[in-house]
Amino acid sequence: MPAFRFWGHFQHSLDSKNRVAIPAKFRQQITDGKVVVTEYFEGCLAVYPATEWERFIKQELSGMSSIDSRHNRDVRRMLYGSADESQLDKQGRISLSAYHLDAAAIGKEVIFKGVNDWFEMWDRKKWEAHRAAYKKREAEEE
Repeated sequence: MPAFRFWGHFQHSLDSKNRVAIPAKFRQQITDGKVVVTEYFEGCLAVYPATEWERFIKQELSGMSSIDSRHNRDVRRMLYGSADESQLDKQGRISLSAYHLDAAAIGKEVIFKGVNDWFEMWDRKKWEAHRAAYKKREAEEE
């Protein structure tokens, strides 16, 4: 059983200092307040509790050889090269770097999607477009 259960859909706003509050349901599971934020697939950010990030590295990334695979090099560059540790403040917020805001095209409204062991952060409009494209693909496959 996973140590974390990040489930659900939440929306919060980015403040003027590029901070966003982590949803309370997620925040209560991050007991030490330490997370790793990284650029992720489909143009969102992935947020891992620091302990889960270490497990992810060992189980998922450490076996990826970068010598003979361009894809593996690209994945490692994206995930490692954009990873940034962050500490939740007393209000349960994290600061997002300019790099992360740009990488995920995050504006004012942030969508949080629980993905069990980690959660994703999306720009609201980008999430809506992604969801619409997914629904369209699903309808075409029926």
